[in-house]
Amino acid sequence: MPLPAIASGPTSVWQVMAVTWALVIGGWDLYKRRIPNVLTFGAVAVAAIWLAMTGASPLGASAGSVLSGIGFGLLVTLPGYFTRKLGAGDVKLLLAIALLGGIVPTLVSFVVGALLAGAVAVVWLMFGSRFGWPPSGGKVLPFGAALALGFVVAVIGSQFGGIPWWY
Repeated sequence: MPLPAIASGPTSVWQVMAVTWALVIGGWDLYKRRIPNVLTFGAVAVAAIWLAMTGASPLGASAGSVLSGIGFGLLVTLPGYFTRKLGAGDVKLLLAIALLGGIVPTLVSFVVGALLAGAVAVVWLMFGSRFGWPPSGGKVLPFGAALALGFVVAVIGSQFGGIPWWY
């Protein structure tokens, strides 16, 4: 049985707004090394109200899919938060992604984000000393930016019939 995904077909206003939101968050996290609460809590509030009014997330996921996404998001980010490897903004971002799109975008966001962060870590280990890395504070790649890119991949991938590796 395939996982529930974002509805494919014509691009919806919600999809455009979600991609724009993710790009703003990703850019902000790259530039400022933090994710503003107004962006995460704003998305959480809008998505929660939409879910309460319609029974589905703004991107079309069922309430069960949203709850699964929230559970998965907490499961994978809270250990990193408690060990100070992730910031609170990263946790809130993945929860907002779960509320906006459900389990599939949450999974895709995390997997793409982890792969991207891993690739950057490998490049840093191989070439970092030549370029004066790590930047001040020791962060090579803000994980929120990687999660945001993963969410963009999930939303755009839904326009092409879903993310093939989840089926």
